[in-house]
Amino acid sequence: MSQNYYRKIFIILFSVVMVSFPLKSNAAPDKTSTGKIKVIIDTDIAEDIDDILVTAFALNSPEFDVLAITTVDGNVQARSRVARKVALLYGRPEVEVAEGYVRSMPLEDITYTGFTGGVRYGEVAPDEQGLPPVSPLRADALIAKLANKYPGEITVVTIGSMSNIGHLLVRYPEAVKKLKQIVTNGGNFTSEEHRIGWNLRYDPVAALMAARSSVPWVLLSESTSRYCGLRGEDVERLSKAGLPTTELLVQAIQWWRKNKTDATSQPHVSDLNVFAYLLGGWVETVPGKVFIDIGPRSSLPGFRVEDDPEGRILLGRVIPREKGTRLREIFMERLLAPPRSR
Repeated sequence: MSQNYYRKIFIILFSVVMVSFPLKSNAAPDKTSTGKIKVIIDTDIAEDIDDILVTAFALNSPEFDVLAITTVDGNVQARSRVARKVALLYGRPEVEVAEGYVRSMPLEDITYTGFTGGVRYGEVAPDEQGLPPVSPLRADALIAKLANKYPGEITVVTIGSMSNIGHLLVRYPEAVKKLKQIVTNGGNFTSEEHRIGWNLRYDPVAALMAARSSVPWVLLSESTSRYCGLRGEDVERLSKAGLPTTELLVQAIQWWRKNKTDATSQPHVSDLNVFAYLLGGWVETVPGKVFIDIGPRSSLPGFRVEDDPEGRILLGRVIPREKGTRLREIFMERLLAPPRSR
């Protein structure tokens, strides 16, 4: 690995560590004066099936005010079209959707237009026809703009690579101070196993920056929602609902099954954990620390979490089976409901 690569990493991390963040509570965010939790969804939607399902859930849940959606990794343009179509069909065409960063840090960011390399069901929105316009801002700039507009109120949920967050930390340190917190689906950790999750693995430099900065961070295990996955009868319910929204979700499930070589037999909802945490009462968390070791580019980053009463990062635990079953029913109720008015 070249010295230049490690020099870039050092410069990025040094920039973040030198930023002074105010101390904030890592508790689940209280609802604002509007009675809703303000969120920005940072996603690699059209990568795996759970992103589109949980984005639909958030848009159709009265507890959340989705201010924006930002796309990350690979074909961010195709991802933004899928996100805008979801927002449109759920009656939220005004939700800003911004394209984010194509490559992991510190690689040079370049335009990526192909459907290979991860975008599995961009076919649900193959072109711009009928879609609301994409935001003129880049993902990190849009997050910074909204953080300044709503200081202390916004939670960014990351259900994709953390590249957009890494750039946000470096480019807009003052705006980051105004975020309430970042909630991430990003690991597999139990008492027996610590394994880095895909969302951290795609950009370990950005993940390490989040772990070493003082931004309030909640890191949830990808296995948190293991008992919430959809069953065959749930997909059948979506197929028979006859709404434009459910037709979109069923179409996405079909494309996902066709295009993704490792698709499971039924859709999983790993990313539901971030919204379950925000709803309160579903996900148990403990304070702790996160350790990420970056080696040569071809190697898997080292990953370990540690419970620590003095740790500033909250670590998520698995939702018990009984709670998971109930949460799945709430999840399905929201997906099957007609788009709600604001």
